[in-house]
Amino acid sequence: MFKKSAAFLFFFQLVIIPTFSQKVCWASKVLEFSSERVIPFQTTEYKAIQALGKPNVLPNITESTAAWQPSQPDSPSVEYITVGFDTLMPIRQVAVAENFGQGCINKILAIDSKSTVHILYQAPENQINEVKDKGKMLNIILPEMTSYSISAIKLILNTEKIKGPNQIDAIGISDSTEPIKAVIRVAADAPKEVYRENLGKGVNSRHQEFAPVISSDGKTLFYTRNYLSMFGKEKDQDVWFSVQDKAGNWIKSKNIGYPINNQDKNAVFAVSADGREILLMNKYNKDGKLSPGISRSFRTRGGWAYPEEIKIDNYYNQSPNAEYALSPDGMVMVMSIQRKNTVGKRDLYVSFKKDGTNWTEPISMGRQINTVEHEVTPFIAADGKTLYFSTRGFPGYGDNDIFKTQRLDDTWQYWTEPENLGSAINTPNWDGYFTLPASGEYAYICSINAAKKEDIYKLELPKTAKPEPVAIISGDILTTTDKKPVEAVLTMTPQNDKLKPEVKKYDPATGSFSFVVPLKEVYNFVPYAKGYLAISELVDLSKEISYREIKKDFYLMPLEVGNKGILNSFTFEQGESHLQAPALKDLDRIAQAMNDFPTLEILFEGHTDNQGDFQLNLKLSEERVEEVKNYLISKGIASERVTTKGWGQTRPIASNATEERRRLNRRVEFTITKK
Repeated sequence: MFKKSAAFLFFFQLVIIPTFSQKVCWASKVLEFSSERVIPFQTTEYKAIQALGKPNVLPNITESTAAWQPSQPDSPSVEYITVGFDTLMPIRQVAVAENFGQGCINKILAIDSKSTVHILYQAPENQINEVKDKGKMLNIILPEMTSYSISAIKLILNTEKIKGPNQIDAIGISDSTEPIKAVIRVAADAPKEVYRENLGKGVNSRHQEFAPVISSDGKTLFYTRNYLSMFGKEKDQDVWFSVQDKAGNWIKSKNIGYPINNQDKNAVFAVSADGREILLMNKYNKDGKLSPGISRSFRTRGGWAYPEEIKIDNYYNQSPNAEYALSPDGMVMVMSIQRKNTVGKRDLYVSFKKDGTNWTEPISMGRQINTVEHEVTPFIAADGKTLYFSTRGFPGYGDNDIFKTQRLDDTWQYWTEPENLGSAINTPNWDGYFTLPASGEYAYICSINAAKKEDIYKLELPKTAKPEPVAIISGDILTTTDKKPVEAVLTMTPQNDKLKPEVKKYDPATGSFSFVVPLKEVYNFVPYAKGYLAISELVDLSKEISYREIKKDFYLMPLEVGNKGILNSFTFEQGESHLQAPALKDLDRIAQAMNDFPTLEILFEGHTDNQGDFQLNLKLSEERVEEVKNYLISKGIASERVTTKGWGQTRPIASNATEERRRLNRRVEFTITKK
């Protein structure tokens, strides 16, 4: 038992301007409590631990599962909770977040490091505490700093005073007289004003439109529409899409059709960066019916392919609802589902792609993001770091608000503290399904309209509110001879080893390839198709600082006699013949082509710039191509299939006036001499 002290302290409502920075500590552990509300299939909703940490609700005034609630409202029995703190310190203030049923606190006690109990606040007997400023913290300001260090605070409640449920959201202590306030943590870059444009009749109708998903280039919008009958009963749920015309207007939407839409409820959750793959709600069975799960469909020459199941290790979802988001590289999936280790309702989990349709077991993304309320409608921005999601588990402006957080490492477990996107974006109603194109110029959001129905809106974002800028690199893969498109595989490899390579299949019948990549990096692109030699090329974004759309075609040289190309990866230092790593990768591909076609023979020709002695340059050019030949021989290619010729400085393709231009002359060319 705690010892009692006769100390008597006063309750001041006047605000005293602090003369030093405020130190606030929030309760970190529950030591004891009288009761807590119990509901069927409960995890942590309404439990005493919901009184720990920062406020989850205030200054919003609403009943919430993210607060401690005694088992019975209006109970004649005394209800209490005692919480401890990680930091022992003298205090000048106790703050209590009563998010619902404010005014029932009868007594506040402090327990010091020696387990002595001190009375900090005592409500007058037989007086109901009328709370005039609802939505504000209860601040107990002490007349002077305590002479002892606080280890715990105990609240004693008289729930009969205030009819209905009584909830305690948070308990904090401070060494300052500046009242601790319940505030919404708004992102510093949140816009002050936003024009919210209804997308109009091209997209919205008298039915319910929700779950918008914008393509990376911002030109195609997928969404879900609920058809309603004349009597208001839900009739059908299909996937629809709209595309922008040249003026930027959304044309009249079209039903995406079979096989994506069928007799069951259909919805699209995510679209890949290149727009060729979509994630869909449910598993599409062979009999045409749906069952719980996730599917994907690819765009083909004949339209969208029949959806195939995405297989996730130990996947299950205890909620009838779910949403999913896909990272720009297609290797990470964030999902809003409910599992055995869920904090409360639906939480955000992450799964990593293993191969094809196989993914790892979902891992909770942690308590920095997940609360006892629903965390829903996740969206990963094009930078691969910024995550947007909707919840009412943090202080906001009404129902679900949209929050922003950024990834701190590659585990997807550690995140910055979520920030509210502000009142210009969030409304008192339910807000969710926040989606952005790669440019970040506009956001698309689902909100309630004046008719109390969900519509899709467009928001223009200020520069400061956008995620980190990226570039979209798109184009076609063509032959070096007739410039016709070739079905191929394109590999993008960043020079930065911390970034992962990406591989995409290119089919000219379904449109250009597209990569969304971070700026300030250098990327090597290599196409591959049997019967061709790849021409690798670098795309240097190391000096770029703002969003860019780059149109870039890559080339394949047909393995036909007389065809000639330059090995762009062969960049020699002045006077050097040593082959660098990028060049070896190109030679590996040439070796593979020569193995695929055993009679193929190639001539390699070396060139230099005009710096230095003429004869030494001639010898250097010969040494460079001999290095090429020796490497291919080491890969099992017969020496007679590789011929070489050095030209020194006699055949420049660029001026030798600058180092940048001279580097172009230090090259290796190749010619198919026999097939």
